[in-house]
Amino acid sequence: MSIDYGLKRIGYSISDRTAIIAGESKTIPSGSGAVSFIYRLCLEEEVTNVVIGLAFNSRGEEGEMCREARSFGAALDSLITDGSVRIEYFDETLTTAASHKVLIEANISRKKRKDIVDGLAAKILLQKYLDDFNMKAGRRIG
Repeated sequence: MSIDYGLKRIGYSISDRTAIIAGESKTIPSGSGAVSFIYRLCLEEEVTNVVIGLAFNSRGEEGEMCREARSFGAALDSLITDGSVRIEYFDETLTTAASHKVLIEANISRKKRKDIVDGLAAKILLQKYLDDFNMKAGRRIG
């Protein structure tokens, strides 16, 4: 599962069971209840890894949004008392820009883009992570 953390919305996507393809993406509101929602989703979907995107600043350093994302990850980790889900962080640079580009090319209205861009960013993040993971593991895809 991947998380595109935002102050207003959180996008998430869950891979297929083979950990090859990022699946459907969705968006939930940030704030109270978001961590619990993601935790319950991890249990229901038997998620073993959560990849949280880190948005580095223009100098390639961790800024306020990275701290917010890490704080969300720590809160999620505190609910997982049995160690069944591993929390990881992955560079999400340009995933939101890429998702905006895809939605604009698909002629999705600005209003609708606002509601789905974070979920699509999570899906792009997850696919990048899975591709990287599978390449490092020497898994041949396709």
